[in-house]
Formats: sequence, structure tokens, C-alpha cells
Amino acid sequence: MKPHFRACRRSHMNFFRDLRYGVRSLLKAPGLMFVATLALAFGIGLTATMWSIIYGAMMKGLPFDQPDQIVALFRTNTTQPEGRNRQGVTLHDFVQWSAEQKTYQAIAAHTCGTINITGTDKAERYDGCWVTKGALEITRVAPILGRNFTTEETSPNTPRSAMIGYQVWQDRFGGDPQVIGRSIRVNGQPHTVVGVMPQGYVYPQETKVWVAYQTDVMATKRDVSPQLEVVGRLKDGVTLTAARADLNVIAKRIEAEHKATNENLRAEALPYTEAFIGPEPKALLYTMLGAVGFVLLIACANVANLLLDRAAHRTKEVGIRTALGAARFDVVRQFMAEAVVLATAGALIGTGIAYFGTAAFNRAIANTQPPFFIDIRLHPPVLLFIVGVTVLTSLLAGLLPAWQSARADINEILKDESRGASSLHIGKMSRALVVFEIALSCGLLVAAGLMTKSVTKLRDLDPGFDTKEMFTARIGFPATYTDTTAQKLFFEQLEQKLAAIPGARGASIASGIPGVNMNGRGVIPEGKTYERRQDIPNMRTLSVTPSFFATYGMKVRQGREFSSGDRLEGLPVAIVNQKFAETHFKGQDVIGRRFRFPGGADSLVWRTIVGVTGDVYSGDTEEPWQPVAFLPFSQNYQNFASMTVKMTSTPMAITPQVRAAIASLNPDLPIYWVYSMEEALARPSWFVRVFGTMFMIFGFIALFLAGIGLYAVMAFSVSRRTREVGIRMALGANGGDVVKLIFRQGLIQIGVGLFVGLGLAAGVSRLLSLVLFDVQPRDPVVFGGVIGVLAVAGMLACLIPAMRAVGVSPMVALRD
Repeated sequence: MKPHFRACRRSHMNFFRDLRYGVRSLLKAPGLMFVATLALAFGIGLTATMWSIIYGAMMKGLPFDQPDQIVALFRTNTTQPEGRNRQGVTLHDFVQWSAEQKTYQAIAAHTCGTINITGTDKAERYDGCWVTKGALEITRVAPILGRNFTTEETSPNTPRSAMIGYQVWQDRFGGDPQVIGRSIRVNGQPHTVVGVMPQGYVYPQETKVWVAYQTDVMATKRDVSPQLEVVGRLKDGVTLTAARADLNVIAKRIEAEHKATNENLRAEALPYTEAFIGPEPKALLYTMLGAVGFVLLIACANVANLLLDRAAHRTKEVGIRTALGAARFDVVRQFMAEAVVLATAGALIGTGIAYFGTAAFNRAIANTQPPFFIDIRLHPPVLLFIVGVTVLTSLLAGLLPAWQSARADINEILKDESRGASSLHIGKMSRALVVFEIALSCGLLVAAGLMTKSVTKLRDLDPGFDTKEMFTARIGFPATYTDTTAQKLFFEQLEQKLAAIPGARGASIASGIPGVNMNGRGVIPEGKTYERRQDIPNMRTLSVTPSFFATYGMKVRQGREFSSGDRLEGLPVAIVNQKFAETHFKGQDVIGRRFRFPGGADSLVWRTIVGVTGDVYSGDTEEPWQPVAFLPFSQNYQNFASMTVKMTSTPMAITPQVRAAIASLNPDLPIYWVYSMEEALARPSWFVRVFGTMFMIFGFIALFLAGIGLYAVMAFSVSRRTREVGIRMALGANGGDVVKLIFRQGLIQIGVGLFVGLGLAAGVSRLLSLVLFDVQPRDPVVFGGVIGVLAVAGMLACLIPAMRAVGVSPMVALRD
């Protein structure tokens, strides 16, 4: 056997021997092993949980063949800020991109919306998409029955065809293998079923039904062309940068030819999952990964401190081993072996924490309709991540104590153990680690405080209208229904039937639900002009029937409510909220003033304000209170609407009666989004509650670990100064003097840690502004509260060792 192989084998055997010795040694210190393992378990477990979420949401990719080749394509406006400059691709641009591109195997487009299916059973609503030729082939998933769409089927004026998902095939057709060729009614029009997709296939957006997209580009004007979502598959060996450049050459050519519609518009390509998630959620996820990284660092600092304390108590042992011929590397290896034992134990428990953490997160988002490709669990790459973190943790926690022990002055150690401890410079290093822990804890606690305040405000939110005992649902007429008069009559009769349900205290029809799905539009108040379109202020609008305000318990403070006389042929009127009046007509009598909407035919219609109501929650967590205008439903008709029924109790129990009322008027129209008002309001802001809860957990654990770290250092410091305390008390010092002495040292560490931590917290709070609800990132109450909590926790951590030191008899201390 060659010498270097023998040396390598001997080194491995020595390390395993050190591991066994480390286990036996740590078992003799169960308190240290428990605290250190628990700290690392929290740090590793929370970090692995967050990494599982990021990997499953953004890095794992689509569940298709070569998913890295599938990219989302869209247009960007170079005059708009990044993150807000994305646009869909018009039909004309898509056709030109598809014909002239050279870097994609294929590109295809789709537009998604509501699909109502009738013709085989009761009317039912599904998520559906209208797709161009090749849209499903991009995923390389073949139908289990039938085929994909042909070029002819996506041409205008040809028989309509549809493909159905596995769930629809089972639910509506009982899994009939003869379903191909059968006719169903899609949004009131006959379609032939040509294919059935496999179980679990819901691309691109939880889709259950696909319809061939038929639009004649030659018959569509470029300035009114529909905007589509475009997806492409890269050719083998083509980079995303090259593909993006290829489309931009075409985009610049289109801009030169059609400056009126395409000025400043460029092409962009991103990995599908990244484009779907969006820049703001991506930033939030990585911010949270950084937050749990803080927890891991605090845990490592804690363990390093505990091992430093342990090293100080073993200085005599280290000195003797070194004097007997042990190399410094042997000393380092022994301490590193103990760190590996602790990190491995922490990793095993941390993996269990990550398992339950991912399960809890999946339960929390189960009802939020997450993207189909999200798959959050402990995938093999996540387990490898845990292994890597464990190795890193071993180095972070063990290297510093090992290095400090190995560099100690052996002569000093052998002369006097207490002097040996001093020669290790343990005190300064431990205090520096505590300052580091307090600083990181401060940043995390500020984040936790801001999120806690957001969650509390959201939970206690008064949206400006009644939410108790309210039934809500949505219904609508797809574009294939063209008889507007019949649609308006349907909604009038439906409102009457809903109000007649036993136990109903009121019913109304509106274009949406306040705080959930109000439309956003620009507004031009009378007497004001704007040079640029981007300068026009925004507002929220809702088209409502006259019974809306009574049903929602909203009082009109000035002026009047809508009446049956506010018809299409009458004076265009509106009721605005207080925020609208203060923003656009501050200090003026708003009744009788007018405003209009920019663009299109609406720009010619001046709407007179006839009433002012209180402020209502907008549904936007970043701007919860915005100007709102309510318009008469008859003057601003919407073919999709939300119904609300105010009940005396148990609102959701009337669901069968609501379905029956609708079926009696039009059996082809299903209802969907059937929720109580409280649930409807809670669903859009789920991320504030979920991520707020996670930050609260992170902050609590960080505070716990920092408190333990400070206590450990103070206890160690007191234990090393027992003789000094005895001398001071023998010379006349009282207990208060000793407590002050110990407190002074602890308060310095707390003060320095808070100073550094507040600067760190300022940066963290700015990143969290994306998800804060009605809370300022620099909220003084939160910052002040964190300072108080950390100060109290720090003083308690100092008080216990101080009281213990005071309780020691001077004679015992002098003999120690």
C-alpha cells in the first residue's frame, strides 16, 4: 500500500475515532448537547423548509420533458419601470413573431377564461383556455384519447372543436372511451370533442378544457387586437439570451413599421416558472430565505459560543494532550468532530421539522389555487441542500472553538488553568458572537413585528361594509351570448328571486365584490387636464344595482342612493367614496361635480356625482384605501357579475336554492366562486397571513436563541470570575455592586447589538414593504417594541447569572 493511501486511511480512522469520542464526551454534557442540537435543528429545519418552497415553486421547473426549454414570451415597454412594464402580445405581433423567429422549435399562444359546459348534464363552470395550433404540443404531452388540434380547426369559419381534461372526462362522461366525436356546448355553442388529456395535466393555468382559438388576423385591426399569452420552446443548444435577441430584432422591425401601436415595445423571454411567479413574489421568497438564514447563523453562533465555553473548561486537557505530543491538527480535528456530531443530530431533527413545515405550508396554500407546477416537498435536491447546510454548519459552529483551542499558549495553560482560559481570548470572542446574535435577532424581530401588525390589522379590518351572514357567488354570460337586453332582464329577475329566498334580508347584483374584485380605471375630474396618459390618477369602480347599499349596510352620507330611474337613457350618475371626494374635490361640495374616464367612448361621457359614501377597502394590500366610484349597473352593464345575499344566519346553506333560482332562468349558466363574504375577503390576502405567520415563527425562535446565547456567555463570564467576585465581596462590595458589574458588561453587548441590528432591520423592512398591509416599513411602534423586547430579554439573561454570583459565599468563591 502506498504511503499517501496509508496516511489517508489513518486520517479517516482517527476522525471516526474522534467522532466516537465526541459522542461519548457530549453525552456527559446533556444540557449542552440538548441546547446545541435544538438550536441547530431549528436553524437547519427552517432553512430547509424555505429552500423546499423556493425549489418547488421556482427551480424544479415544469413537469414536462426538457422543461428548461419552455419559456414565456411577452412585450415590455422601455419607458416604464422594470416590474411594471410587461404586456401581453397582440395577435398581429404573435403571428409575425411566429413566422419570422429562428431560435424556437415552436411558439404558441393562449388566452384563458371561463368555460361553461352544457349538453350532457347540468351546467358547470371550468377554468379553460383558447389555444392556437401547437400550444399543447410545446409541453410534449400527448392526449390519452384522440388528438391535438389541427391547423384547420384553428382557422376562422370552421367547425368548433374542444379538448377536455381527465377530470371532465370522468365527471361528465364517466370515462367513456367513445367520447371522441361527441358534441358538447361550450359557452352556448356546439363543439366537437377531439381529445382527452392525461390525469393531472392542467397546463397552462389549472385548465380543464381547451378550445381551438379561431381569430382572423386579417379582419382584426392592430389597435384593437386582443392580447395573448405566448409560450415557446427553445431549439436545442439555443440560449435564452440568443432567443431574446432574435425576437427583439423582429420587435424593432415591427416598431419601425407600426410606430403608432408598437413604439418603445420590445420582446422579453423568461423561464416559464419565473415569469408565472413574477418579480415581487420572487423577491419575497428570497427575502424569507435570507431571514431563515439569519436564524441559522444565530444557531451557529450559539453553538460556537457553547463550544467555546466547553473549550475553556477543557484547557488543561488540551494542554496535557499537546505536551504529550498531540499535533495542533489533532486538537482541531477533535473539536470539529464534536461540531459534526451536533450538526448531524440537528440535521436529523431539522429534516423532520422541514417535513412538517412543508406539509403545513401546503395546507395553508391549498385553497389559494397555486400554479399547477408548484410541488413543495423534500425532493432529493432539497435533501442534498440539507447535507450541504449540515457541513457548513459544522464548519461555522466548530471551526472557531477549534482554532482558538489549537492556538493557545500551552505553557500558560499548564501553569494555571484560569490563566489558560484567558489565553484563549474566549471572553472577547464570545461577546462578539452575542453582539452578532442580537443584531440578527433585531432584524428578524422587526420583520416579525411588522408582519404581525399587518396580520392583526388585516384580521381586525373594518372594510366599510357588512361581512357577517353574507352569501356571495359569481355568474356571467360568455362573449358568445350577444343579446344584451335578455342578459339585463336575467339579472333583474335573478335579484328578485334571490331577495325572495326565505331568510334573506337583502340581495344585490354588482360587477364585483368590494374589497375583492373591483375594476381599476383612470379618472379625469372636471376642471383638470393631464398632458400625459401616465399622469392620469387611478381609481376603483363598481357597477351596482340600487339595492347594493342596503344589502351591504353602506350608508350614503351626502346626496342620494341610486334609484330605478337611473337608467341607460338617463343622466349618467355616480356615487363616490369619501377618499374620492377628498382626493379630487377637497374642500368643495362634491354633489353635482362631474368626472369622466379616459379613452374610448367613455371619454365622452361626463358622470355627475349624486352621493358620497364612506371609504371601502380596495382589496389592494399595498393601497388598501383608494378612491372608489359606484356606477348604476343599468348604465354600466357588465356581462359577468357577482351576487350577494344578506341572510339572517348560515348564508352558505342557501347554495342549492341559489342554483335552483338560476336554473329556472337559464339552465346553461353555472355559478362559481361560491364563498361567504368573510372567506371571499380573506382569500386574496392569504400571502400576508401565511408569510406573516412564518415571520412570527422566525422571530420567536431568533429571540429564543439570542436569549440563550446571551445567558450562556454571561453564565460563562460569571463562572470564570467567581474568585474575583469573592474578593470584591470580601473587601466590602455588596450584592448590588456585583449585579451592576455583571449588568454593565451585558448591557454593552446588548447596546452594540441593537445599534447594528437596527441598521439591518431598516434594510429588511424595506424589502418587506411588498407584503405589508397598512403598515409603514419604518413603523416606530414596531421598532420601539423590538428594542424593548430585546433589552428585557437581555437583562433577564444577565440577571440569572448575576443573582447566582451574589448567592455564592465569599469563602467558597475564594477557595474555587
